[in-house]
Amino acid sequence: MVRITSPSNKGGPAARQGFKYQDHVAVSFILKMLRDSSCSQVECETADDIVAVFHCEGQSVNEYIQVKTTEGDNKWNWQEVIALDGIKADSSLLHKSLKCDVRPGSARFRIVTKRDVAKILEGFKIELDKRALPDATTTRGAALLKAFKTFVSPQKRDFSYWAKNCVWQVYGDVEALEAVNIKALSQLAEGLGNRPNFTQLQAIYEELLEQADKAATANVKTAAATKIILREPTLAHLKKLLDEADDKSTATSKPYKKRPDPFLVEIHANTEDGLLHSFSGFDVRYALRKWRYDSFAKHLIEWLPEFSLKASEIVNILAHNAEAILAQSISAFSDSELPRDRLIAELILHAILRSRQNSEPVACKVFYRSAGKLSEFGNAHIVQEPGQDDQLWLGLARLIEAGDMDATLEQICKVLDETISETVLSAEREIIISLREPFHHQPKADAFNKALHRNSPVDDMLNVLCFPILLTYDSDALSSGWLADYVDILKTEIEAHFSTFTTQLPENIKQVKVMVFLVPMESIEQLTKAFNARCKKLEELQA
Repeated sequence: MVRITSPSNKGGPAARQGFKYQDHVAVSFILKMLRDSSCSQVECETADDIVAVFHCEGQSVNEYIQVKTTEGDNKWNWQEVIALDGIKADSSLLHKSLKCDVRPGSARFRIVTKRDVAKILEGFKIELDKRALPDATTTRGAALLKAFKTFVSPQKRDFSYWAKNCVWQVYGDVEALEAVNIKALSQLAEGLGNRPNFTQLQAIYEELLEQADKAATANVKTAAATKIILREPTLAHLKKLLDEADDKSTATSKPYKKRPDPFLVEIHANTEDGLLHSFSGFDVRYALRKWRYDSFAKHLIEWLPEFSLKASEIVNILAHNAEAILAQSISAFSDSELPRDRLIAELILHAILRSRQNSEPVACKVFYRSAGKLSEFGNAHIVQEPGQDDQLWLGLARLIEAGDMDATLEQICKVLDETISETVLSAEREIIISLREPFHHQPKADAFNKALHRNSPVDDMLNVLCFPILLTYDSDALSSGWLADYVDILKTEIEAHFSTFTTQLPENIKQVKVMVFLVPMESIEQLTKAFNARCKKLEELQA
């Protein structure tokens, strides 16, 4: 650590009342120090406004930085920078810069201003490592040496040396400088493996500003150490702030922005705009004329953590705990009181809503007990469609074995009919309020948030409500296996099931949005066995 010599408060703290631009400049050099391991410390109001200390090839290099915020309509020109302060000898801006050279070792100089410079000074705007000498700065150095032949720094260096080692940096106003600094802070954070959001970057930047201010205003005689900002402790503190920011980001991160690629293929739909009741048919498809039940089971496993866990748990999935999290999700699935076929059906509906509707689920509803029982609606998703208000999709899902379609449709219609009541809708809303973690969801429209408020009438909820119904069924069209025209046969079958369902809808559902998803199966039994086998294998790995 370079120690401060010849302590004096002259021109320092007393002149800083209300003067903050210099703090932003100081932070720019603190950030430079944190990126550059050759820079060991940044000082505020010591030998100059700011001093940056480097160690290059075993030698110390002191960079003396003057910050000038003098207002004016014109650019800094030659006469202005060499003009003396009244009758005081050696009192020009450039004299003051060279006078700061008080320490042994190599010296560099920098002048930072809001205003730009005239053409005669533009050569100084080029960083030292990018100059090809002799250049315009060489000419300016010769002119200064001629005008001030006898003037040298305390380290016996003249204006020729100063010109070779001085940079003039134009930062503009404080807003421009702050923007440059926050960008540099963001890049530094990214290099350290952190990704703070803009609000967090601003908070960290404010801490750095405060650190610069404390260093600048500290008394050089009684608190000299406070005026020195060292690289290692500052870098350690920054890493701590960034890690804390990451932890806070996890608390508000949005886990539903990403999802597995779709597996099912939509083969038929009547989803024209304005339809209250519509359908969409999906196909598991064949591979080499074999039904892809095992691949579909594998795909459903990919959705298990998101289906079984809360958003606040999903955002904490990391490489070292991914296996444990998967085991936790399988355990939640396997320990549920809901019949296995219902759980698999709800999982399929979850995957469709996330893939097709880009929805955000209200997590774990399928496992939530209210008034001592599980809800008929295992899925609750928030759907945002372009040009439409945000919607709440309350889903019913069933696996329907051969011969059970009529009875299942009748049972679904009965559930829907009973749902359109203040008691049931209020109960469903309470469940959603209890489970929803809004910090982990995208912002929602006011009308949607109002509809979910427990003091709002259920009519508001009906205005944003849609019932997605999943019918995953043993298909007559697929019962004989692959056929060249099986897709066309499926389309006819899907339309017939949808038509049967809509004719049975109770009267009070006819003005409510209903979306029916139909997934024909060659064999529900095959899919269930394959899915259960995969779950068992994963559970055994955890044993």
